[in-house]
Amino acid sequence: MEVREIRAPKLTVELVPETCWGSNLRGQLPQKQWDWLRRRVYREAGWRCETCGQKPDAPLHCHEVWSYVDERGVQKLAALTCLCPRCHEATHPGHANVKGHGAEALEWLMRVNSWPEPVARDYQAAAFAQWEERSQREWSCDLSLLRGYGVPLPAVLDSRGHQRRVIG
Repeated sequence: MEVREIRAPKLTVELVPETCWGSNLRGQLPQKQWDWLRRRVYREAGWRCETCGQKPDAPLHCHEVWSYVDERGVQKLAALTCLCPRCHEATHPGHANVKGHGAEALEWLMRVNSWPEPVARDYQAAAFAQWEERSQREWSCDLSLLRGYGVPLPAVLDSRGHQRRVIG
């Protein structure tokens, strides 16, 4: 049996726990502030996708990269990145599935990472297993990254409209 070395993926799958749905920055910041922030991210990325390098015809997306401190229950905003629509959709395969684009998202994940289908499917399955586990708990939200952008920390609501604990 051939063993292949799998490098860290360029394009990652990032599933936000269900208990954190609805608490993205786009929905929590005033529109004017969000527009300023996302345009800064696009400008700093040279108006190109930071994952695949393309300069798409479609509008760019400002993607929130979250890290998780599982033992403390903290969801931390780790970075803001500029993504093209295809990379952004592949990053969120659950959302892509709901929209009927799951096959395209998987195909793009395979293409960008140069992975065969079984590797991409196993990677997605592991991400969904971790998502299920993380979705069983409530998370505090660390938005300290926003200070580096000069953006005041917003109050954060979850998908049920409940206030989440904000750290920062």
